[in-house]
Amino acid sequence: MSEYNYESYCGMYCGACSIMKAYQTGVKDPFAEFWLESGAELKCHGCKSDMVFAGCAAFGGCATCNMRTCAREKGVERCLTCPEFPCAMYTPSEISQIMAEKLPHLNTIAINMQTIHSLGMEAFLKEQEAQWKCPDCSTDYAWYTTHCSNCGKDLGDSKPFKNAFDKSIFQMLTPPDPNELFKKEIVYHLEGTDRVRTQTDIIYSSSQDSPLAFNLYLPPNLLPGQKLPLVVLVHGETPLTNLKDSGPITSLSRVIAAAGLAAVTFNHRTLLQGAGIKDVIGDIENLINFLIDHADDYGIDNNQIAIWSFSMGVPFGLYAGMHNSPAYIKCQVVYYGFGDFTSLCKLLNVPFSGDEPAEEFSLVSLFSQNPDKVAPLLVARAGSDQIPTILNSIDNFIGAALANNIHIDIYNHPTGVHAFELFNDEPRTHEIIEKTLEFLKKHLSAL
Repeated sequence: MSEYNYESYCGMYCGACSIMKAYQTGVKDPFAEFWLESGAELKCHGCKSDMVFAGCAAFGGCATCNMRTCAREKGVERCLTCPEFPCAMYTPSEISQIMAEKLPHLNTIAINMQTIHSLGMEAFLKEQEAQWKCPDCSTDYAWYTTHCSNCGKDLGDSKPFKNAFDKSIFQMLTPPDPNELFKKEIVYHLEGTDRVRTQTDIIYSSSQDSPLAFNLYLPPNLLPGQKLPLVVLVHGETPLTNLKDSGPITSLSRVIAAAGLAAVTFNHRTLLQGAGIKDVIGDIENLINFLIDHADDYGIDNNQIAIWSFSMGVPFGLYAGMHNSPAYIKCQVVYYGFGDFTSLCKLLNVPFSGDEPAEEFSLVSLFSQNPDKVAPLLVARAGSDQIPTILNSIDNFIGAALANNIHIDIYNHPTGVHAFELFNDEPRTHEIIEKTLEFLKKHLSAL
């Protein structure tokens, strides 16, 4: 009897596993190479054995698979024989669908289960053994093998799936460390950023347990009595506090001020900190109302305000700027963000009370209510965004804006990742930031 077990609990065929094949033969496909470079030991005897691939420090392997753990705890031979099959683990979610696109071998599970149910395990294993052999020389190959290791045949038409291994899924699963991200600065610079005037820790709301504050950034050459258009920067979701002082947002604020505008960074509550949608929107609106009421104190033109939102803060900023069509909001900027609350809430797995469903805060419905009163929009899209579902969400938002004939400028960064202004020091990044500054100056007409 072989020391390797090619059966699995979920329906995957372990005999074509990149890890097991590398362990058995020493031949590594791109998937196995990725794990090796990540520090993993390419060693496995199969899902149902006691020697199971453990993964590496950053990513767990099959040893931590939820399906495997569940089946072993219940003592079932495979998921198919479990009285609860099909359970929630087999219900496709948006994230699991994205994972299957990036790792197409996951798509074989469902059809494998059908074959096992129809033909039995023995016939299934024989079928799979024949499937994963080179049609010319019968050499075994793995999930992401491109050419036969023995005869060199192109195996592109032999596999049950055509897609290649896409390691970007692992970037999705490992977002940047929040503490390191807090320190980063944008890759774009303007002359005069080191001479920008700042006022810090100004309280705009004392109604919370911890008062909420903002920082104000003004141009170095501000004239006495001059009132400037204002750009309000809305940060995204994070477990960290005091985002108004983070490197990404303060460095951008200095650029905005060096370009001749006033900029405000501020702390607001987040869903990850236990706030509700209304709470976050309320913080944004409270800040803007405070700035309008105290415009003379801070050299601000209270009729010339723009909102620039980022990432998971985008739907909150958009709603605050579009709901009730405030006349003082002259334009809005969106960078790599969600275009709806529903997708955001699903990703964060944030529960909502019955009086606050995310669907009630539909940004798309605001387009159709008052399309002529929606302030001009600029949307910067990160074409290589790692955040699950974010591109689909913002693309739907863009489509709805176009369908309602909204003034919208769209800039796609094909190689841009999430927070491209921090991570992509490329001409396209610089171009998009320059176009954004031009957009703000154009629509904040007091300049």
